[in-house]
Formats: sequence, C-alpha cells, structure tokens
Amino acid sequence: MTTTIKQPTSEISSSLQATSPNESVATMSNFANLAELPLVLKKAICAFAGYYNGQLHRFVITDTGELTLKKVTTDKADKKPNNLILIVARPFYSEQARSYPIDNKKELKKLLALEADSSSNAEDVIFHHWPSNKANDDKGNSQSQINLWQFSKQVPNAFLRLPETLLLALTCKKNQVLALTTDSEADSDGNSNGNKDKAELYLTRSNSSVYSLTKTSVINSVQRFAMSVGIAQSKSTNVIANKNLATQLALGCKSLTLPLITSFIQKPKVADRLQLLKNTAIPLLLVLAVYLASTSAYLVYKENSLQQQLANQSSDVSAALTQQVNVDKQLSRYQTLQGFVATQRNTAYLWLVMAKLLPQAQFTNVRITGERYVLRGKATKATDLLELLSVNQAVKGAKFDFPVRKNRGQESFVISFELIADESLITIEKTLKNEQLLEKTAEKELNHART
Repeated sequence: MTTTIKQPTSEISSSLQATSPNESVATMSNFANLAELPLVLKKAICAFAGYYNGQLHRFVITDTGELTLKKVTTDKADKKPNNLILIVARPFYSEQARSYPIDNKKELKKLLALEADSSSNAEDVIFHHWPSNKANDDKGNSQSQINLWQFSKQVPNAFLRLPETLLLALTCKKNQVLALTTDSEADSDGNSNGNKDKAELYLTRSNSSVYSLTKTSVINSVQRFAMSVGIAQSKSTNVIANKNLATQLALGCKSLTLPLITSFIQKPKVADRLQLLKNTAIPLLLVLAVYLASTSAYLVYKENSLQQQLANQSSDVSAALTQQVNVDKQLSRYQTLQGFVATQRNTAYLWLVMAKLLPQAQFTNVRITGERYVLRGKATKATDLLELLSVNQAVKGAKFDFPVRKNRGQESFVISFELIADESLITIEKTLKNEQLLEKTAEKELNHART
C-alpha cells in the first residue's frame, strides 16, 4: 500500500478553513539552528556546487563571510560553477512520499522495480529508503518509508543533483515546519512586513520522510500544510528568508549522509555507457600505444648499444677467456700434485742421517716399515754403526732387528730406527753444510800450498 502526497481537494479545504484563527504557531525567526559554518565547507560549496531555479546560480562568500547566491550571466568574466553538485529548486522536480508494509530491503527494491517498469519515465525516478522506526518495529508495525523524486528535463546535468527540499528538511527537527519565503525579510509568522503570509514553500519531516508543498489557494498557511500532511499542529516553525537560503542549503549539505548521496548517483544509460567506454578507452589505448612504442624503441637502442660494446671488447674478452683457461689448467695440475704430495712421506731427512753412515758401511737395502726405517748392509763392525745412530739427536729406537752375521771379515746387519723432530734434522743439515764448507776450504789451502 502506498501513500502519495498531492495537492488537497476542495473537500479538504473546508476542514482546513475550520481551523481556529486564534491558534498560533511558535516560530524560530532568528534562525537559532543556523550554526556557524566552517570556512572550508563554504569554500568547497562555492567551488563545486551550484543552484538552479530556472536560471543557474553559484554560491559566493560576501565581505561579511556569509554565503549568498549569485546568478550566472553570459559574461565571460563570470565564472560558471562546476557541474559536480547541482541543487534544484522545488518547481523543477516532483516529490512523493510513500509507505510500504515491507521491512525487507531486497523485497522492497523488487517492488519498486516492478512499479518502475510500468512507468515510461522509470529510469529518471530517484528514490531513497529511510531507516525504519524502531518503536514501530517493536510493536509489529513494520513500515518502509520511501521518498521519490523526478527532475524536470530542463534541469542541467550534473554528477549529483539534489532537491532543495531534501537539504532544507535535513536542517529542521522532526514535525517542525519550515516555510520558505521569497522576501528578503520575514517576521515570526512567516509574513513579510507583518501583513500577509508570503511563504512560497512549506516542508517538514514526519515518519522519517520528507513532505513539501508549494503555496496554493488552499494550502496558504503553516497550519493548513501541517494538517494536509497528517501531523499534529506544529509548535515550532522555521521561516527562511530568501537571503538566508544559501546558508540553509549549505547546512543541509553538511548533514548529508553516505546513503543519501549514493541514492542520487544514477547509473549511466546504455548509450551513455558506450560513449563513456569510448571516451575512456581511446585515451587509454593511446597512452598504452605510446608506452609500448617508447619501450620498444628503448629496448632496440639498448640492444644495439650492447652489441656495439661487445664488438669493441671482443678481443679483450677472448684474451681474458684464454688466460682464464690456462689459469684453470695450471690450478688443476697444482691441486693434483698437491694431493699426491700430501699422500707421500718426506724422506729427505733420512739422507742427512745416512750421510754419516755411508763411509762406514755398504748398504744393500733401505726400507720404510710404518714409522721405522730399516737398513740392510755390510760393515767391518756393525756395532759402530749402531753407536753412531744411537748418539744422533735425530734418531731414536735404533736397534738390530736380526743377529749380526760374519762372513769373510764383514758383518751383515739389519738395523732399524725412527726419526725424531724436524728441528734436530735441520741442525744436522746445518752441521753437515758447515763440515762440507770446511773440507772445501781445507782442500783449496792445500792446493794453494802445493803450487
């Protein structure tokens, strides 16, 4: 079930005229609800918002810091407002308030879509679902309050078109009537100069919905408007003079919520979508083409530059690679030899010990068994060899492995021993070098004496 607010009939007018003229309405003519607007908000509204009442107006800040509306002229020096937000006057849109016994938003949207399909101008209708009253929900009276607006074809396009009655209703309290007059001044009854009601528009908020009616021969006072929309006699009336309209609209903009704003953002039509797609796709494709062309050109230049550098350095690179191959071969050979030497025993110091034994004996065999060196040979006296080994500082554990045998004045022996630290062998090496040097010096002196 829906409830639509329309102009009342002649039958309603008789009941409205029965209202006692002595019943007064409390007013707020001093605009106590007009709080001081921040300067940032004023500048934002002046930059992005406009007002349309048959002619386009823009918001300006006066020398006293107040907002006012200024008509946009054809003069080139007159700056036109941006079409981001456009506030539309009441004569240029229709407004309806409906109530549905449905509290489910999805079901409500389906119902509104069905009603919209039956209308030829369905795509131009804007609706907003107001939050439900918790008190009514608790009582089981679940109702969905809907406001519908439909703008006139002559209203200029804008990103966000807002009805002025919505913004003005956001500034008044519940069941408070707001009267808009075209005069610059208004008294406490909504009258101009205290003579006659000069209000041109009445609006209020009741049951979370916005109700508004323009002045007619029947609806010509606040009391009659209040009765026509089904609210109790208003005890508080806010009269808006024409000079304060801009400030009141700015206060309404300040009270806008995100759900309200999203309700007035319309989806583009199919033709508009195709045009929007063309308008956005062509620049994007151009940017992409320029990017790909510049990237390809850079890559080609980089490739040619690298090839030129490689050609200039090819000889140096070849020489370096050849030298690297030779170094790798030498390193591999060195590592192989180093591994082989590590597995071998150093027997050089054995011959330092053998140097003193060679004049005393004839050796037939020298073997290495474990850590011991085994000498086999013949000598005139084998015990002298064993004594020489025993007194040698680089030898330890010298002994006969087998008994000594005598044959034709010679003794056959098998002697084994171990070498001690390298320091003793180094000392022996130095001693042998000194002895050899002394022998050579003695031979030279002997030869010199003979000559």
